[in-house]
Amino acid sequence: MGTWNCANFLRLTLAAALATISANAAAEESEPAGFPAYEVDTDWPQQPLPNQWLIGDVGNVSVDRNNHIWVIHRPGTLGDWDIGASQDPPTTKCCIAAPPVLEFDTEGNLLRAWGGLDQVEDWFTSEHGIFVDDEDNVWVLGAGAGDGQLLKFTMDGELLLRIGRKGEFAAPDDPAMLGMPTDIYTDTQRREVFVADGYRNHRVIVFDSETGEFKRQWTVYGREVDPQFASASDAIGSRGARHELEIFTTVHCITKIGEEIFVCDRTNDRIQVFTPEGEYLREVFFNREIAGTAGSTWDAAPLPGHPDWLVVLDGTNSEFAIIDHHSGEVISSYLSKGRYAGQLHWPHQIAVDRQGRFYIAEVATAGRIQRFEPAE
Repeated sequence: MGTWNCANFLRLTLAAALATISANAAAEESEPAGFPAYEVDTDWPQQPLPNQWLIGDVGNVSVDRNNHIWVIHRPGTLGDWDIGASQDPPTTKCCIAAPPVLEFDTEGNLLRAWGGLDQVEDWFTSEHGIFVDDEDNVWVLGAGAGDGQLLKFTMDGELLLRIGRKGEFAAPDDPAMLGMPTDIYTDTQRREVFVADGYRNHRVIVFDSETGEFKRQWTVYGREVDPQFASASDAIGSRGARHELEIFTTVHCITKIGEEIFVCDRTNDRIQVFTPEGEYLREVFFNREIAGTAGSTWDAAPLPGHPDWLVVLDGTNSEFAIIDHHSGEVISSYLSKGRYAGQLHWPHQIAVDRQGRFYIAEVATAGRIQRFEPAE
């Protein structure tokens, strides 16, 4: 390596290190006294992936009962220059798109990889959601053009159940087809799967998790779904409806704490809380004053050991925060925008493991997942 290249390499390495230190320091300064700051774990996941695999935008992440981490990414976001080794003839020495579903252990070792059109008929246009339930079923969905289905698999990728279908969308209250859904929560005790549905239908819909039978649905404040709403929202755009609080905009997440269901109304910067039957309980807002047109409540997750707290992910501001889900009070937050380790670039979804470590999936050319853990 020549002198000029060495000097530039050292400068770039130093700049990256300083950026990471600055990001962590800024995050620590935002923490209230006595609450642990979070720092990125640069050793997770283990690199590189086998088979010259490369991942694209990471749509979602889930932690299973074994504390393994499941990722769904979007191979279609990789350009020809990214996966030149898969061209015929190859145009570069590396790389090849990884299968869309990946399982890692706690240390970051890859355990399984499967999915995609070669394996599953009518696979998704744009992979978006993944959830692994307490009985080791893997639920996945997509939110691209024509994506109107939810699929249930074994951990080895055997298809068990298909709810909905792919194709031309039906009415937004149609129980037989989803409309660009985004997220899943499966309650194995109730034998029900809850779907955030989504970019087009703007509802929560519930199915029997064994048979796929439709159970119930609701929209904002627990109201009935308006069969005309999809055409109206298409006219104004899902993001153009911001702050129209009498409607759901992009229904972007769903999770459960105790006996309460939490739903992200992303573009309205809020989380609404319901009973599992769809009765409205309350709402909390986050970063409402400065969230941009893409909104602030991209995802939410429970924090083990803290039943009154909720982890909220803001993709617009590149921030995650712990809030009191009754009052909306911010307990702790981490904000650092950028592409270096420890910074966030369009963080899309979040999951929390048994030790309270955060796994954050990033989109918009980020193509990565990062693990954050409480600083010692």
